[in-house]
This record gives sequence, C-alpha cells and structure tokens, in this order.
Amino acid sequence: MKTVLVYIARPCSFTSQIACAYCVISTIAWFSRIVGLFCAILLERSSVAHAQFVQSPSQNREWRLGVLAGAAWLQHYAALPIVWGSPACCSYEYGMASGFWGGLSLDYALIPERIDVGARLLGARKPFALITVVSKFERFNGLDGYETLQRRFTYSTIPDFVALDVGLRFQPLYSVPLSIRLSSDATLAPTLRLPAYEQEMLLTRNTVFPDTYTSVRTTTRETAVLARWNIGITVALGAEFPFGEHFLLGAEASYRHGLSSTRDDIDWRTHAIQGAATLRWRFRSTDTASSESNVAPIAVEQNRSFASIPTFSLTGEPVLLQETVVTQTFPLLPYIFFDSASTVLRDRYTPYLASHDSFTEQHLPKETLAIYYHMLHIVGQRMRQKPHSTLTITGTTDGKEWSNIDSRQVLALQRAKAVAGFLTRYWGIASHRIKLATRDTPQLASSGRYSEGNEENRRVELSSSDPDILRPVVHYRFMEYTSLHTERTLTITAHNYADIQRYNATMHILNDTLASVSNTQPLPERVSFRLTSVPPSSSQWHIHLTDSVVYTLNVFTKDGKRLSSQTRSAITIAQNQYELSRLNLIVFDFDRDDMADANRTIMHRFVKEAIQPNSRVRIIGSTDRLGEARYNQELSESRARGVYEFMKRINPTIQFETVRGVGASALAFDNNLPEGRYYCRAVSITVQTPR
Repeated sequence: MKTVLVYIARPCSFTSQIACAYCVISTIAWFSRIVGLFCAILLERSSVAHAQFVQSPSQNREWRLGVLAGAAWLQHYAALPIVWGSPACCSYEYGMASGFWGGLSLDYALIPERIDVGARLLGARKPFALITVVSKFERFNGLDGYETLQRRFTYSTIPDFVALDVGLRFQPLYSVPLSIRLSSDATLAPTLRLPAYEQEMLLTRNTVFPDTYTSVRTTTRETAVLARWNIGITVALGAEFPFGEHFLLGAEASYRHGLSSTRDDIDWRTHAIQGAATLRWRFRSTDTASSESNVAPIAVEQNRSFASIPTFSLTGEPVLLQETVVTQTFPLLPYIFFDSASTVLRDRYTPYLASHDSFTEQHLPKETLAIYYHMLHIVGQRMRQKPHSTLTITGTTDGKEWSNIDSRQVLALQRAKAVAGFLTRYWGIASHRIKLATRDTPQLASSGRYSEGNEENRRVELSSSDPDILRPVVHYRFMEYTSLHTERTLTITAHNYADIQRYNATMHILNDTLASVSNTQPLPERVSFRLTSVPPSSSQWHIHLTDSVVYTLNVFTKDGKRLSSQTRSAITIAQNQYELSRLNLIVFDFDRDDMADANRTIMHRFVKEAIQPNSRVRIIGSTDRLGEARYNQELSESRARGVYEFMKRINPTIQFETVRGVGASALAFDNNLPEGRYYCRAVSITVQTPR
C-alpha cells in the first residue's frame, strides 16, 4: 500500500477569519438582546420604586459602592510556534474562549447625574485557547483512490488575573438612563508559570461520516510564562435604574482592548467583549443633610447659653410635575441694537465661549432671548459651515442722533463695521464675504413719536444670500415640566426663635428656584409657596424620578446671625398624553400685521412638519406695550387672523382650537428692551398632538 504525504501550511485561512468574525457579531447580537430585555424589566421595576427613592438634590455629592459580575468572550492573537524553535514551520495565531469576571466598584459623582469618576478591583478567569490547521495529508484508502486527512492542533491553559481599573463614567442625556464609561486597567497575574496543553486531532473527511476524528492525542506543552503586568483600555455602555430606596441595578456591555502582551516569552494579545450585571449602593458624604431635616451648625458666643440657640425642624409637601415632550422653533430677530450715538457692541450680544468647538445650537438654553443673544455666534458658525454664503450688514440710525445726515451715515457705517469686525475676529469670516451698507433710518422704522421707537431704530440689520444663515433655531423633543399644584406648604417647628428678625424661604429643584417667600413678620408655623411652572432653564436637564424638591429656610437674628435649614421631599412625575410643537413667530414690525416672505417660509415648513391629522392648534396674537390698549387688542387679533388664514391655505383640514388676540395684556418679554418689544409683536402657534 502506497501512502503519499503532502504538507500544506495553513496557519489561519480567510474562511477561518470570516467564521471568527461571524462568531463575534453573533455574540454581540445575543448579548444586546439580553441587555435590552434586562433593561426593560428594570425600567418597569424602577417606575414602581421611584416613589420610595429620594436622593439629595443634584448639586450634592454622592459616593456609590457596588458589586458587579459577568461573562467575557475572549479573542486571542498570538505568534506561538507549534514546533517550538521552528516558527517558519507553522504557528498558532488566533483563538476564542469564554471566561468570567467580577469585583467591587467605588464611584464619586464629580457632576451628579452627569460625570462619575471611579475605580474597580476585579478578579477574572481568562482561559487561553488557540486553534489552527497546520497540515493536510492524502492517504490511499485501499480501494479506489485517496482520502483527505487534516491535522488540527488546539492549545489551552487557564490563568487567573487580578486587575485595578480606573475610569470616567459620562451620562450624555438626562432623559436617557444610559452612560458611557472609559477606563484603563492594570492587570496582575498572581501565578506567572502555568502548564499548557495541546490536543492534536487527525480528521478524515468523507461523504458518509463527515468530520470524523480517526485519532485524538493530548500532550503537555512547555510551561506558559505570563507577563507580570498587562495594560488595557475599556469602553462600556451601561444602563442603571433605581431599585428600592438606595440601590441602583444595572447592566453593562463593554469592549476591552489589550495594549500589552499577556505572556512574557511571546507576543500574545487578548481582547474581550464583556457583559456584566451591576448593583450599586448610593450614600452621601457625612456633611450632607439628611432627607427629613437639616439643622445647620451655627456659631455660639461664649456668653450665650446653649438653650437659647434657635433650632428648626422642617417638613415639605411632595410635588407632582407634569412632563411634556416639546419641540419648539425659535425664530431669530435679525437686528442688533445700539445705544444712542454709540458704535460699541453691547456685552449681551457677545456671550463668552470656551472655544469655537464647544458651541452647538442644541446646547443653547431653551429660551427666546437667550438664543437671540447668541445670534452672532450662530451666524458665525453657520457661515463657517457654509463657506460660499455671504452676509449683508446694514447700519442705521434714528435720524436724530447727529445734526447732519453725513455724520449719521458715518455712525451707521461704524455700527455695521463693529458687527462685521466681531464675525471676522472671532469666527474668522473673510471680509470679502461680508457686505456693508447704511441707511439713515430703517426701511421698516418704528415710530419716532416714542423714545422706545428711536431706540429700536438705532440698529444693525442682518440679511444673507443663503436663507439657512438666519433660519430659526429648533430644539427637538425636549422635556418641559409644569407643576400640577398651585400651592405647596412648608411646615416649620421652631424652638427658641424669639430673636429672629426676618426670614426667607425658597423651594427649588436642580439649580432652579420654583418659588420664594420673604417676610419681616414673626416666623410662622407654615409657609405657602405659589407655583406656576418650573423655570424654562430646567428644560436643559431631565428631572429624574430620583431627584427631589428642596425646601430651604434662612432666618436672620437681631444680632446679625444667619441660620439655615433644609429638607427634601419626593417628586412624582406624570407624563402628558400630548406632545407639543411651538412656534413663536415674529411676523410683524412696528404697527404692522402683514407677514414678511421669510416668515411665510418658516410657517410653511412648520405646518408641514408639526401638524398631524389628529393635531389641535392654538393661535394667539400679541403686541408690545406701545400704543393704546384698544388699538393693540385689535392689532393682535388682526395678526392672529392673518396667520390663521395663511395656515388654512396651506392645509384646509387643520383643526383650530383657539384663534385670538391678547394685545399687550400678557407681555412675555421685558418691554424695557427693544428686543423684548419686538418679540412681543408676534403670533404664537401651539400644536397639541396625542402621543
């Protein structure tokens, strides 16, 4: 019988690489489904637990001690010769294995509900496994030809590791309980030398019994020499939900990339896809007040008895907030106003930015005037993003600032240059992209009968060849909160308070004050707070079920001492069953009710995007304080009707709930400012759509 041996070195075929990649993708998909199911269960559980879970306000610092455990899917890359000392022959290069890990974690909230810094002490079992096909043989079967043989080698050893992991956890959005953790670890191998095993399999392939092993042999390889230290970096995506009063239960998926070799004698890199369940206990530092009441320490004079020191115990009522999903369009008023005979840009038009890269429109406050005061930054960034756009800056005067028109033309030009200079210096906009123009008074001037009208005419007007440069700022689907209580009460139990001269009490959530009361009368047993809505700046954040409302009492004694006390109460959140879309449309100059072309374009887009067949629409027209009340009422009604008719032409099926004018009876902005008056000459459109 004749046997022919044909040697074929095949350390790692393309097919094997495809198979390995498929295994990794399948593993990630499987783990994602498990994590998704786990998070859904936690979300349901957390909605039940939130009424009992009360934490300190977000400005307080917290520690979090936790445990975690999970599984790891390991990918090994090596250059290990099968025949030691003969790497040219054939080598192990790739393998996969599964292991497990767990440990303790300690985190500290640098910025509560946003950024945590923490460390983990971990233990892990990470099996080493490599597999490769190193040769093929053809053997005469004794009948009618040759049969194919394959020889496979599998290398394995099981080391244990201890690791110290230090990282930073970042929660991008308050409205989504997902966090990203970036960390680096130093891994220690307690045992540096381990026995390794090699299994050789001779595989016969035929059509009757595929993948038949004709022989299996296990041998002991040379001792595996591990590196004392191994360095890696990890990126993780996690989700956490409150569980009970003090606990957070979560899940985490991560990828660890090994930066150094895990073996000392050869180059062996190990990467891992990991999944874990986490349980963390929240506790506050000892200098933070308890959730029931907090009596602040006070200075005691040596000649003053302890019994005469005022003490307080506070009890605040819980708060019920309605959470509404809002999309709001904020049109830009393309005017920059100047003081009389001045060419200096007011500071409010150039708010400080840390850098160009730090500025994004979506991070702007969800308030009309706050966005307006960032207009030059908005225009500058948009012009950088659209390098072919141009901007026209027209300077104007009130027609009275200087006695002759030539002097006023110079003044108007200098105002235009002040705005152009800011865009050029700060945003690097080339001067050839900016066109300067002047007018003695604006084309659509405010009435000079009023001093406010003269103030409004001292301005710079912006226009662009590209409509996107001055398009509205749109904030999509942010959370807005409204108190469902009109009044909340703080109950005060006080002792030894005869020396109190006055007091003030505040009620706040996150960093915003909901209501405050100040009085020089004797300290009452109950303080009542009138509530309207949560301040607009709270829309920058997402109020969590675990946040609390904070009541603070400050009292001032006759000898000048100030004593403070705080208590915290639970917040309950009710979700609005309707979603709102708003457009505060600046459609009118002074004493006008006709819409400009730019505003018609804005309205056309708003109607197409925001209004659904089941939506209901409210239209309210308004004016500034200038003029007679009756005339302003009629003017606001005329503005509201004009918007109504325009919207009906776009979509005749719109369901209108309200179309009315309110004149100057409900001024939404400060009418001592020219921009405040302009933003009151508006029509507000609110669209309510079932969720």
